[in-house]
Amino acid sequence: MPIHLDISRIRRRIFQAAGIVSDPEQIASNALLGRMFHESLASFIDSHIESGWGHVISGPDDRPAYLEADLYESIVGPRIIREQVYLRQHTPQVMAFWRACKSMCQWIAEILIEAESLKRPNQPHDVNLLISPEEALSVEVSLPEWTDSVILSGVADLFLQIPDRPYWCVVELKLGGSCPEADLAQACLYHLMLTEILKTDTGSLALVRFTPERQERVFSVSDLLTVKTRLMDLIGEMAGVSRQSFDAKSGIVSEPVAPVLDDGITSQRDQLISIFQEYGMIIAPDGLPVVGSAFIRYPIRLGRGVKLASAQNVSREIQHRMNLNASPFVHLRQGRVVVDIQRKDRQPVTFQSVLGQLRKSGGIPGSTSVILGIDLYNRLQTADLSEPENAHILIAGTTGSGKSEWIRTALAGLILTNTPQTLRLMIIDPKRCTFTDLKDSPFLLTPQSLIYPDEQRSAQVLEGLADEMDSRYRRFESAGTDSLAKHVKQTGVSIPRIICVCDEYADIINRDRQERKEIEIQINRLGQKARSVGIHLIIATQHPGRQTIKGALDANLPARIALKMNRDIESKMIIGQKGAESLLGNGDMLFKNIGEPERLQSPLLNPEDRLRIFGGGFYD
Repeated sequence: MPIHLDISRIRRRIFQAAGIVSDPEQIASNALLGRMFHESLASFIDSHIESGWGHVISGPDDRPAYLEADLYESIVGPRIIREQVYLRQHTPQVMAFWRACKSMCQWIAEILIEAESLKRPNQPHDVNLLISPEEALSVEVSLPEWTDSVILSGVADLFLQIPDRPYWCVVELKLGGSCPEADLAQACLYHLMLTEILKTDTGSLALVRFTPERQERVFSVSDLLTVKTRLMDLIGEMAGVSRQSFDAKSGIVSEPVAPVLDDGITSQRDQLISIFQEYGMIIAPDGLPVVGSAFIRYPIRLGRGVKLASAQNVSREIQHRMNLNASPFVHLRQGRVVVDIQRKDRQPVTFQSVLGQLRKSGGIPGSTSVILGIDLYNRLQTADLSEPENAHILIAGTTGSGKSEWIRTALAGLILTNTPQTLRLMIIDPKRCTFTDLKDSPFLLTPQSLIYPDEQRSAQVLEGLADEMDSRYRRFESAGTDSLAKHVKQTGVSIPRIICVCDEYADIINRDRQERKEIEIQINRLGQKARSVGIHLIIATQHPGRQTIKGALDANLPARIALKMNRDIESKMIIGQKGAESLLGNGDMLFKNIGEPERLQSPLLNPEDRLRIFGGGFYD
């Protein structure tokens, strides 16, 4: 049975083999604008497909300006307004994004003019050019030495062809800098797929980068032969169908290391497939299972006519038939359907075990990385508070799901990568017992910054924090700086980043109606402006209902952590979709900022380490 591989997975593998920690296109600060760039181009071209491009050629003399105005008014402007909560602190990046859009309009105009010059006599005036954005591709490839074929799938940025001509071009578009080798490899994969689909090798490949100025390079078929050969070796190795293993970094071919599947895992996978078949759904394995600390992930491919929603509706029956304590989590991950099934021998993840992956502060102005949890491959994932999509964090989960434990782990990671000169804490603790180890910590903003709401009004505390925010903005204005990092670097004056933690938010706002209004006013103030001056909110609640979440929290806390929920409606309130109700508790979580949620496991900070770290004697 053919093995499925998504192009994005191959791209990530190339980055890992090259020793690059993360794909520059997936870095949080670039993700939103990169997605907007590609979506705007696709929507813009789609809007002109029915009317044709002839009016552009025969219309204004300044065609790029005409296209720019159309692009901004119909597509880009409304999207910037819609995403302003994320973009308002990234003005330089937004301006670079718009310059790239203008350069893209110039490029489109040049393509149209060139196509017009190639038209044959007696043709209609409209440009006879097929422009297809976001072209979804899927093709089956194989080599004689492979044990099975491989289905490649992905979405090419742009496909150009003049009908009735043998020549075509696949275009890969990039916004900003990236890794040229990985970009070429990804584009070459689309060229390989189109060559198989069209049954012709007369096409070319264009790699166009907007940085924001345009950089363009066109490759012929002969230019790509060596790259394609190496890519096919890599595809065979990743799919497990090659008798040899390919090292994508060095190009060295060596004997493969065969994946070892435990008999219990193989048996469980077969049972899973059998249960789906009993309910009339044909599925097949879509890659090797991945064993995490809390669950095993089984990638599956749905058969013809089988809908994802139908597969999800069988989860309770699977739980019963397989004698599980929790329902399997059937969901999409990077375009593939996966089934997460709990491990009967769940392995604990300790804070000590991830310390080696925790990056120390580079000095002033300190580290901004918050520990989230480990992924399926035991890699520590963090969120950068200095980025708008992670500036403030909302956490929700039922009792025992791990909210307080996650907060303590996050604070411990921040303390270990900062000093009291670069980080200060303010803790609102309604339960009076969750953060008592911090009462004498040098990281508290003031000795009175461990706050109990029955002794001090939370609204008053947040108002003081908002006043500190305004004071910092006045200092930045005087110094001519616009962010904490720039201000510290330019002036040499250390200003600590402030993290305000609020536990059991629902309890706080339900004490008094007037105080609730005052709290929400201050959260709105802080949520809109505090990031640039180094002030951040981390708010937790075990009651993620509409009355609690809607309003100040929903509008101002972009990063979300969903732990175990009682109902799917609660999951939707936090991350916009179901799933958290299927989590296993004890730190099993879904993290979402931009893009699809990622399932992680929060490390557990034991009491001994917590006492040492929170006591203040454990930082550099």
